[in-house]
Amino acid sequence: MKPEYKLTTVLLVILGVLDLVAIPFMIAANHHTKGTPPVPAIVVVGVIAVATLISVVGVTRGLRWAFWVAMTGRIIDALSNFLGLTNHPTPFTTVGGGVGLVLSIAAIVLLVRVNPRRAALRAAAASAASAPSAPSGASR
Repeated sequence: MKPEYKLTTVLLVILGVLDLVAIPFMIAANHHTKGTPPVPAIVVVGVIAVATLISVVGVTRGLRWAFWVAMTGRIIDALSNFLGLTNHPTPFTTVGGGVGLVLSIAAIVLLVRVNPRRAALRAAAASAASAPSAPSGASR
């Protein structure tokens, strides 16, 4: 694993596990509390959690598809957490939504910073800048 990907992958694992752990609480609250997430939203959280955990393997290897999957999942999860914050049926879900939103935004920022495409562009620009320039005129 590349050292710059370590924090990103750890954060993605934490977010994926937290999403999986939240599902039973969302299901339990759905039947007892008004204003809780609908069943399709609970299913989406489960899909995002599994997709995030699967993408971690690719992110550790620097694969582009994994970054797109992780980024898409984190954006959808951030929107979901934001909607949970605005609905705030219980203090527990409000705090959970706030923590999830902050961590998802942090993961998005880290994914943008370590994106393999941007890293390749930065490496190409650095090598072009450090390459010796050819003389402009041919002298004999």
